[in-house]
Amino acid sequence: MEASTHQNPENPRNVYHIGGIPVEFPYKPYGSQLAFMGRVISTLDRAQKEGHCHALLESPTETSTPETAPPATNTMSQSKKSVPTIYYASRTHSQITQVIREYRKTTYRAPMAVLASRKHYCTNEKIRNGDNLDEECKLLLENKEAGCPQFKNAHRVKSHPSLQKGGCHEAHDIEDLVKIGKTVKGCSYFAARSLAGDAHIVFCPYSYITNPIIRRAMEIDIKGAILVLDEAHNIEDISREAGSVDVDEDALHKLQMELGQLCGGDALTYQPLYEMVQDVLSWMERRKGALEKRDFQRYVSCWTGDKALKELQEASISQQCFPILQECAAKAIKAASDTESGLAHLSGMSAVALEGLFCSLNYFFQKNGLHINDFQLAVQCIFKKDTGEISRC
Repeated sequence: MEASTHQNPENPRNVYHIGGIPVEFPYKPYGSQLAFMGRVISTLDRAQKEGHCHALLESPTETSTPETAPPATNTMSQSKKSVPTIYYASRTHSQITQVIREYRKTTYRAPMAVLASRKHYCTNEKIRNGDNLDEECKLLLENKEAGCPQFKNAHRVKSHPSLQKGGCHEAHDIEDLVKIGKTVKGCSYFAARSLAGDAHIVFCPYSYITNPIIRRAMEIDIKGAILVLDEAHNIEDISREAGSVDVDEDALHKLQMELGQLCGGDALTYQPLYEMVQDVLSWMERRKGALEKRDFQRYVSCWTGDKALKELQEASISQQCFPILQECAAKAIKAASDTESGLAHLSGMSAVALEGLFCSLNYFFQKNGLHINDFQLAVQCIFKKDTGEISRC
């Protein structure tokens, strides 16, 4: 059950003073909703005074969090001279659509953006249905002669009149931006990213906040921002996923091949990484013979704590050499993301595999191995009838 849709005749604009802040709410709120908004506002006020603050708020079953959180956070944000960016994160894109639908019912409007993947936003008919859209997009952008015509027209999407103040899509969702992109033959994906740079409120999936790789790729800076995590009971699993990596043997072989090809141009950066991947593959091959059968066609070996640390040393990844490897990886990843340099670099898929691997290893080794007992190192081998054996680390 949601809040009453009837307006209060004694308060036709539905303005409620909560913690000294006037909040305009689209419905006559329940008492629990007023309490929820009060807690949101007091948390933000405390954060303003102390520099940071956290709150774990549960919305009762008869209320709707998407209705209460945006008005409260937006009101508090607009009441301050220095406006921090609000990141409203939810588990799925459909939930974000629901939040925006409720946000439209309020009178609050601020520069906004909805971040999503190329899969949701791409308007280039030639590649949008491909199996490897991210890689194909990056290859198009690197092609200085042909390029992507939609990318060149991304500014037409961002500057479309319907997205401007007072426009019909000032409060928009993914579908609205895609329709505009198709109309003006522009790129909705890069338009959304550009809009996010100027936005006061950004809607996005959890992973755009919790995953450092995605944050870097999307140029998201959460320092000093207001973070609202809807359906936060999922955050443990999402955070665990952000700190984990799953790399299959084929991806490692592809990464090793590309690193080997790049060694001739910059041996100091790529040779240590090439040798590391070679040692990891050799280690995986040695461990295959001792895997235990877990279920049908699946064999696994797992290690935690000091045993995991010892296994990584067997793969030539030690706490002593990791900082050197990490510095090489950072250079290789930066080169892969710099499409303007013209220098040879890793493909997008290999760069993602390398970055994911080092992101998890960094969590594992940081603070002198304080968190090694929180991680599990595993090798698993899955047999499939159609494709054969697949090994993963």
